[in-house]
Amino acid sequence: MATAAPLYDERRHLQRFPAAELEVRLKPGRSRFRRGEVVEAADFTREGVAIITSRKLRMGQKVLVDLTLRLDRSELHQNRLVAVVTNVRAEGEQHRYGLKFDFRANGTMRALETQARLGRMEGILERIQKMKARHRSGEDLIRTYSDQG
Repeated sequence: MATAAPLYDERRHLQRFPAAELEVRLKPGRSRFRRGEVVEAADFTREGVAIITSRKLRMGQKVLVDLTLRLDRSELHQNRLVAVVTNVRAEGEQHRYGLKFDFRANGTMRALETQARLGRMEGILERIQKMKARHRSGEDLIRTYSDQG
């Protein structure tokens, strides 16, 4: 679907989308916190999500993730996603973790509905990003004309 321009250390074949409208609830393993902990979403694709948290996770660790994409009049949910920690990078006191969805983990992950919902979330985030970019370029254009006049 959307492909990213090649970056020097970029390994993903899908463009990453800012995930400001996406709520991620992390449930590491068999946590006693049934609802999990809300963590910051850094970016998202239909194949995974990057999160920022102070929680310590290990490379290769499996976690459960619930996603909620907040829209103007509704929300789009996908719960009980199985993901594997595939990337770790320190960011100050916190860590940025790359989580890749494991589509072979269980029936929920293999379900076409799950994959379709993740694709829909990616498409919505892509449209939001494009609208914001158009809005910013329109503001830049107005500022340029204002400075000239």
